[in-house]
Amino acid sequence: MSEINNARWTSDHLMKPGGTALYGAQQRERLRQMADEVRALLREYRADLENIKIDGDRPFEARIRAFLASRPLAQLESDLRDAVNHAGKLNAEFQRRYVELPKKREARAEKKELDKARKKGLDVARSVNAAGQLNGLSQALVHSAGDETGAVKKSGTGGEGPSFLDYLEKRG
Repeated sequence: MSEINNARWTSDHLMKPGGTALYGAQQRERLRQMADEVRALLREYRADLENIKIDGDRPFEARIRAFLASRPLAQLESDLRDAVNHAGKLNAEFQRRYVELPKKREARAEKKELDKARKKGLDVARSVNAAGQLNGLSQALVHSAGDETGAVKKSGTGGEGPSFLDYLEKRG
């Protein structure tokens, strides 16, 4: 009794590394042998049915009747061949959905974090750049206020020079 239980595949067996590949290979071989047996039986059965002549048969009628009568057996063989293909896809699907997917998600998360950091860095760089530009503009206004060629003449803001707001008011 314990030998029967040990020979039976379980989900635990499939979850082990290489388990789905081994199970798929075993099932493919078993199903392929069954399909080959059914194909041989189908040929033999169809040939025997074609040899049965019924009075009043027209040409090829015995052959058509044999084909139609053996069609379920042919469908069985076709289904077994499809099952062989499905068993072959078992390991590939497992690998794609449970081995490769977490790696892809991890790589995508890392990329997202890098993009966030890069974007945050750009935002900081933009704000520093804008502040630098404003500072440079205000310095230019302060230094050019003394001479008459500057962008803004000195206004009456208390001797500290024109402010950026003064510049905007004069410009508008």
